[in-house]
Amino acid sequence: MSWGILAPDTVISQRRQQNLGLAAAVRHFNDRAVPGIGGMWFPIPILWSVLAVSIAEELGVPALPVGNAVEARVMLGAILGPPDRRVRGARKMQGLADSSFRNLARCGTYVVQPIRMAMVQPLVALGFVQGSRYGAFRIHTAGRRMLELPVMQEFRRLLGAWAHGGRPHGLDAAIKAFGPGGRVPDEVRKLIRARLLEGEDAGSARRRNLASLGAGPSAAQLESSTPLPGIEPDHWSDLRAGVAFMDLRDAALAVLDRLEQRLLRLRDDNQPVRLSLDEAAKEVAAPLSALRSLASRQGDRIDAGGEATSRGFLSQVRSLPDPGLLQKLAERDATVILWRGDYITLGPAAGESRGGADPDDENRPPASDAFAPQLFRLYNLRCLATELSGRVNPGSRDAAGEVQS
Repeated sequence: MSWGILAPDTVISQRRQQNLGLAAAVRHFNDRAVPGIGGMWFPIPILWSVLAVSIAEELGVPALPVGNAVEARVMLGAILGPPDRRVRGARKMQGLADSSFRNLARCGTYVVQPIRMAMVQPLVALGFVQGSRYGAFRIHTAGRRMLELPVMQEFRRLLGAWAHGGRPHGLDAAIKAFGPGGRVPDEVRKLIRARLLEGEDAGSARRRNLASLGAGPSAAQLESSTPLPGIEPDHWSDLRAGVAFMDLRDAALAVLDRLEQRLLRLRDDNQPVRLSLDEAAKEVAAPLSALRSLASRQGDRIDAGGEATSRGFLSQVRSLPDPGLLQKLAERDATVILWRGDYITLGPAAGESRGGADPDDENRPPASDAFAPQLFRLYNLRCLATELSGRVNPGSRDAAGEVQS
């Protein structure tokens, strides 16, 4: 059996990666806020990945194509059901007749951004696998414990037989039970909850303290320097720094958006699509003033976070004159707005639809005002902790329901 390298079957919008060279800081503050959960907001994808890694070990192949195939198979069993934001690939796999492992493991059969990409960090941080890359994962202690649970063994047997080319009786029913809208079996749910909230390490303590709040912290609550009850001062400082930094980044993107709008108008009017730094500074006077004001008001919070990339960016916003700051922002971007040596112009992603800046956006539940939206993991943790306690996940389409039966 031959295995290829998985690659996107469509080009991901460059706008979605308009990160101003600040991606490391974004990751840092999200991980300081809620360590170890990546983009996970509902727990059943952990099961799919543990099963996939186990099957990959048995087959002697990399785990990545197996993970894609398993996820595609459970999604295929759910795409004809009621709308649910946990279901992916309804358009891509519409009418797909060949549900064999061999076909679903092929490059391009499933979506470009599978949910399993958001599982890399939690699988490792919670002890289910070992390794730094999905393709090289191996089952670890918690993963073995999960696979040993009686409720998992029949599903593992059926998926294993399917991966070996079979069509085992009972697979479709099992796929439905373990699909994206399925109920995590109690034994598995309790195991994941213990790994998420009951450890003795610092990451578990931060997750546990946040989960104990029930709701929040909101952006308004994080304006205060006094922590909410149960949150440690250093954690509170990290949360405040993260929110302030994300706001500063978004204010800088607002400056670039204004420049883009002006340059697009020039293009539509068949005018030279360029602005000198002085012209650009006049065009963005209002959003640039708002950016500097934000740096003045919240800069101390960012400095207190002690993260080098964010502090360097803050220093530029504080100290550079308007033309120099606009040049630096254009250089940082280089996707929507470009610096051409003596003028500002449009980049290759200019004019594209304004999607989220992060490729994981489509994997997330809608935000809640009770949780600071700048740090998406706060609400994701709430969704996880709620479902792992046996109640309906508030991020799912059926969140108005009661305790799961």
